[in-house]
Amino acid sequence: MSFSSDIQKRRLTIATIFTFAFMAGYALSQGMVGTLLPRIIDYFDLNLGAASTINITNEIGNTSAMLCALFIVDRLDKHYLLMVMGFLFGLALLVFGLSPAFGLLLFARIIIGFTGGLLDNVCATYVSDLYGERRARFVSILHTLFAIGNMAGPQFSSLCYKIGGWRLSFIISGAVLAAAGVLLFVLTRLIGKPRTAVGTEKQASTGIPYAAIVKRKNLWWLGIGSFLIAGETYLVMALPTYLDYLDPEIFTTGYCATIMTSYSLGMLISRTGLAALSEKISTASYVRASSLLAGLLFAGMLLTRDPVIWLFGMFLFGVIAGASYTARFVLSCQEFPLYSSTASAFTGIFAALGNIAFNAVIGGLADAELYTEGMYLVSGALVLAFLILVFLYRAPETMVKED
Repeated sequence: MSFSSDIQKRRLTIATIFTFAFMAGYALSQGMVGTLLPRIIDYFDLNLGAASTINITNEIGNTSAMLCALFIVDRLDKHYLLMVMGFLFGLALLVFGLSPAFGLLLFARIIIGFTGGLLDNVCATYVSDLYGERRARFVSILHTLFAIGNMAGPQFSSLCYKIGGWRLSFIISGAVLAAAGVLLFVLTRLIGKPRTAVGTEKQASTGIPYAAIVKRKNLWWLGIGSFLIAGETYLVMALPTYLDYLDPEIFTTGYCATIMTSYSLGMLISRTGLAALSEKISTASYVRASSLLAGLLFAGMLLTRDPVIWLFGMFLFGVIAGASYTARFVLSCQEFPLYSSTASAFTGIFAALGNIAFNAVIGGLADAELYTEGMYLVSGALVLAFLILVFLYRAPETMVKED
């Protein structure tokens, strides 16, 4: 092995490790927020409508991130963008955990949404660029790590809550991620950054084909489906708050941490299974089936307050729907593989807007004592997504060339 190839391998290993670490840290924070939301509500003495702004501000930031990714990310050096977003995301988590006032907490949440949305996008698309034709394997590993981090989040936040209150988990995770961003910067200065398997010459010379992207009907239908499937994201974030609303004595913080871990375990199984069966099962077929089955399952769960049924039901929900984000990301990139950030950001904007809509509408219904009725909207949206993806969306059988 030549000296140059040895250096390239070392650079590639370091870039991959940090990309995976940032994704796991991002996932950890996502798992923490839902579990601790009832405690944050208690601390700031919020009603459910006001509490929904915690997720709405996050999605405002996330929508801004997707708009930024749509126009900028494929034009920038993703290696340096990764370290900057990792550092800023960690810093935003620190501010969130240290916020003395609710207004500052909401501001920090916007920054978390923006930096986290870009970090999520850059992690996946940078791995895709680094490994080229091997992208499916490494993106699947990346999203499996997301499931592991998301699974650890509820238990980590519950443990930190017992030790030092709801703030501690955000302070610790924020400090670690910010330090990781600085460390990657130092290592890059020392040994450089890796070459990517997919060149960016075409992006630089011809620009991003926005007209072709906007004209692609498949992306529009996939975007509308993503808007509706965003109900799954709302459900995962709001479930501890909803269960606390039903009966805080039965659905304690410890129980909510357990049920979210159960869901994350199901997600891990789902994403691992999708990776293993990707050559045998159509990705589009998985998204369609998962939307329908998840919608029907959650509607059935809303009929009961039995904690055992909720525990096993959310595990099954994770198994059924846990890989839907990965699948929709793959389908978006499949349309324009050379412009993966732009294509995935296009559908990501729809998903972020869907999260805002679900939080606003269901939050208002919750304040009107119609919380359970509002949660049925999630089930209805998932079934509607199934119908759109079956009758209107046409997934390409092979990679589609850019128009």
